[in-house]
Amino acid sequence: MPINTNKVNQKVTVLTGEVLFEEGSPCDSLNILHKGSLLLEKKIENRNIPLIKLTGSHLTPGILNLIQNSRYSYTIKAIEDSLISTYQGSSSSIEKTITTKLSLGVMIAKTLLKEISETFKKNNHIRALSAQLTKFSDNLSIVYYQLAPSFFPDINPQGQVDHPSDDVIDPILRLTRENLHHFLYRGGRLPEPPTANFLFEDRGALLLKEYIEEIEIDDKEFFFIRKILITESKVQNPLFEADPSILVHICTKLTDVLKSMLDKFEEESQQLNQGMEMFFAPEKGMLEKYYQILQFQESGISETTPEILSPMTEFISDKINGFLNMYRNIFSFDYFNISPNVNDFQERARKLANSLKAQAKGTQEGTIVAGINIESVKKDLEGSALKIMTFAKLSPEKVKEFSSLLIKFKTMKNPLDPEPDARKIRRNITKTYWEIYENCFAKYMNDKNIPKPVELMLKYGFFDETLLEDNQFIYLYTLEDKTRNNPIVPAHSGIEWLESIYQKKIVTSIDEMGQTYFEKIKMSTREVNYKRESDVPPEVDTSLARLQHELVALYAPNARLTTGSPASHVPILTKYHIVIPLDKCFVTKKQLSDTLEEIMHVDVTAFNREVIYNDEELGILKEFVQKQIIPDFILVPSIGGKIMMWQDLSVFRGSGAKESRGRIVLPIFVTGDLKTMLMEAIAAFRWELCKSILGADWNNVGIPSITADYTDYVQFFKKSRDLSIEVKEKLAVELKRFRNDRDKFVHDYLHWIKYESDGVPRVNKVVRNMFYRHIPFSKEVRDRVSKLPAFAEIHNRFTNIRKRQYRELENKYKKYSNQTGFLPKVLQDNLDFYKV
Repeated sequence: MPINTNKVNQKVTVLTGEVLFEEGSPCDSLNILHKGSLLLEKKIENRNIPLIKLTGSHLTPGILNLIQNSRYSYTIKAIEDSLISTYQGSSSSIEKTITTKLSLGVMIAKTLLKEISETFKKNNHIRALSAQLTKFSDNLSIVYYQLAPSFFPDINPQGQVDHPSDDVIDPILRLTRENLHHFLYRGGRLPEPPTANFLFEDRGALLLKEYIEEIEIDDKEFFFIRKILITESKVQNPLFEADPSILVHICTKLTDVLKSMLDKFEEESQQLNQGMEMFFAPEKGMLEKYYQILQFQESGISETTPEILSPMTEFISDKINGFLNMYRNIFSFDYFNISPNVNDFQERARKLANSLKAQAKGTQEGTIVAGINIESVKKDLEGSALKIMTFAKLSPEKVKEFSSLLIKFKTMKNPLDPEPDARKIRRNITKTYWEIYENCFAKYMNDKNIPKPVELMLKYGFFDETLLEDNQFIYLYTLEDKTRNNPIVPAHSGIEWLESIYQKKIVTSIDEMGQTYFEKIKMSTREVNYKRESDVPPEVDTSLARLQHELVALYAPNARLTTGSPASHVPILTKYHIVIPLDKCFVTKKQLSDTLEEIMHVDVTAFNREVIYNDEELGILKEFVQKQIIPDFILVPSIGGKIMMWQDLSVFRGSGAKESRGRIVLPIFVTGDLKTMLMEAIAAFRWELCKSILGADWNNVGIPSITADYTDYVQFFKKSRDLSIEVKEKLAVELKRFRNDRDKFVHDYLHWIKYESDGVPRVNKVVRNMFYRHIPFSKEVRDRVSKLPAFAEIHNRFTNIRKRQYRELENKYKKYSNQTGFLPKVLQDNLDFYKV
């Protein structure tokens, strides 16, 4: 029975299980816990969910609601015999109490801080489970299509997958269609064949989702208050005694933070329950779909083979227990809305796995080059890890430590698991791996005759033959890119790039913080004031120093980021990363070059910029001309579905800076659609280059540019007269999916190049007008789309502007013509650029 607060209760005993205050009841007392333990429970969807425990003394349970003059936000009950006092109070009287009894005020503040801390931890546990469950269900939905394609007769994975219509009611069928739409549109490639490995990775970038496992508090004032409250009382007391209103403000602020935490708890709990329902629900959950596939398998009418299905159902079976245990640990009770077929699913999955025995690893097709002595290859690569570490001259202690880490990695059931222990192992492996890589590359620069395992590591990230299937490392052993790229496309293998850095043929890259090699040198040699990079002596600016910087600045970060799943990254190539046969995802220089040319055939100004041209002999001074400067494309030893636009310029100061090449980094094994991934990188390159060229005016609408016009559009589209109410409402929802304006621009750019260039409408009228002006198609494409009503008016406007610009330049350039009427090539090319 709840405590009667109409009277003062001095140190009354509350027995275990008794409720002190019920959620929703009026809060009209200041409560002080002297001894014991209380549980705070919050009701969500008609269930009392344990929130936090308050144990000990000098605590004021329920103070949040007294200060905010609100009803109890949670039920408070004793979970062991407790001693408590209550005093009648109100929101107005508690402020006076805090200012007159500072010790009580500090007790209140510390109680609030404790509740915030515990609720924050609880929210993070919920978020972690929710993120893992959502990521797993999303990956399962994509594989579900491959295992049961007959349920999606209208879908062609080689073409466009439309958003599901309102007629699709089944939640899993709808989720599958939504995810396939985004996955394929943004360049994802379906695993061939589907494997359990595919279920590990984070594909949020392709699905336009974020699986964030940790919540952050972005409140500087809160952290400042926290610092004050955890200091010693001899520091706090003089502050509060000098101005008691500071303590009142602290308590008020903490109640606001706690209230938001409780709201977040409710939101996260509801979201988790939706995810649990999506996976576990009877009849319409994801688990039921895979249970149905298992039944089809047993009846002999399955659309897949048991060798493909078994590893996935076995993995799902393990995940079932993990998810249910995590839920129980968070909420102290079992999840309720669960399919009755869970146990039967696990039993069938186990039987299927046992029946397959050695075949339970699944199949992984690959290319084995004819004429190769397989036993010879295996012998050459046997003990590769030790051979590489020996070549790198790693110390015996580090060899022992690294070997121990590799053993732990190999024995993990899921080496790419997002759990903290697995992350720690991968992080430690990564740190030592790059030390080994650096040592091996430095020796390679002195003598190109290196052991085969070392060569495969430098080229492809190979390290241990036991981490790959036989057909995979045999393919790597024979792999060599003998193709040639178009000379206008500067494509580099990872080794070629590092060689150029080591030999000082090209400038080093910026790091993840945007710092240059020279800036890092200045920071490490503060006692010497180098004003220019040329001031750095050769004994400091060594080839090895440049190599070390490049590995840390560009190489290692991009080997991680190009995977598309940084959280599960390990730089060693393993069978767990390979969801598509290596021979089908290896990127040759010719393939890269050809794909770029396809894009540039549509987006002719993809790599154009306006630069200043001077030729004193001909009297040409400060003429602005269009110039195509294609970035360096660097293929790093990585496997994944992300291409990184690393730098829009390679030189940032001095003459020639704005004519320097950018840097775009690709994984050597691309698991997505190369063309789509390149489009995304080019869009990001366009955006960043425009910002660098224009400087502070990048978003100044008074100086028209793609960045200024697009940011203006995003900010004010709701006021546009050219957009209907329906379009505005749709945009308001769609744009929230993207983190920043650049991501929004990339999304529209994909529509522009993929569909609008073929006359298929995908962007709205405002974006179409803007892009036709700033990102014009090639003449061939313009002539084709100009016949369509949506393009007719903007094409005429574009043509008239270009003709006017052409006439102006033609008249201006007459003074530069020679006696035969010919212009210098640079000016002639610029004039031809404006010809329509």
